[in-house]
Amino acid sequence: MTSRAAAVRTPPPSLKRAAKLMRRNSIVYKHAWSAIVSGFFEPLFYLGAVGFGVGRLIGTVDYAGTEISYATFLAPGMLAASTLNGAIGDGFFWPFFKLNYQKTYDGILCTPMNISDIAVGEILWAQVRGTIYSVGFLALILGMGLIDSWWGLLALPAAMLSAGALSAGAMILTGITRQITAFDKVMNLIVFPMFLFSGTFFPVTLYPDALQPLVMATPLYHSASLIRALTTGVVGWGVLVHVAYLGVMFAVANVVAIRLLRGRLIA
Repeated sequence: MTSRAAAVRTPPPSLKRAAKLMRRNSIVYKHAWSAIVSGFFEPLFYLGAVGFGVGRLIGTVDYAGTEISYATFLAPGMLAASTLNGAIGDGFFWPFFKLNYQKTYDGILCTPMNISDIAVGEILWAQVRGTIYSVGFLALILGMGLIDSWWGLLALPAAMLSAGALSAGAMILTGITRQITAFDKVMNLIVFPMFLFSGTFFPVTLYPDALQPLVMATPLYHSASLIRALTTGVVGWGVLVHVAYLGVMFAVANVVAIRLLRGRLIA
């Protein structure tokens, strides 16, 4: 197959057409707004129960040579977790049903939209959902006094980048998951362990040395670390590593997700 033929069969995405899919999703959510609201509360409950409950027993934690309250340490991790909730909800859960049961994408392909538009549209919509969570959560922790620096103004763009990277990764899960029975495996073996063990609840330095590189390879670690650096004001060159990781993940995962979705819809 020539490269020209490949380009015809896999046309590049159009943001204009992808936006039409996002508009469709927004109309659908007018009748299911509770699905968005519910995903905001899980990290909030963890922040309240663990950050202010258990946190009173812990007191302070050492973060980059600075003593901060446990709630201040936990809040950015829960903000990152809220972007993960948005990614899983609209980057994996709902696209899985559209692809395998509702056959929504088969109908969409009868329009001028192509597979690339569908994949990018779903990823961007999941990013929007994660951003909505982030705005609400940032306002909440700001009111609680858990943002200690003006660098915190960049926490929202950081959360948006995190939401985009995680949403693109979640769309890859959609492309490789064929049976609904695999949901438990994805949640129990990938999502929940990443939520618990990515530096969200306690510093990575408390892990055994052999496990630290594995933890630091997860996207949620980079998301939580980036947001935590900004909200605490402990900003160094390491933030560029986090930004680069999430940016590269977003770009690469978009390409992989498009190819996987194409294989599922054309095969």
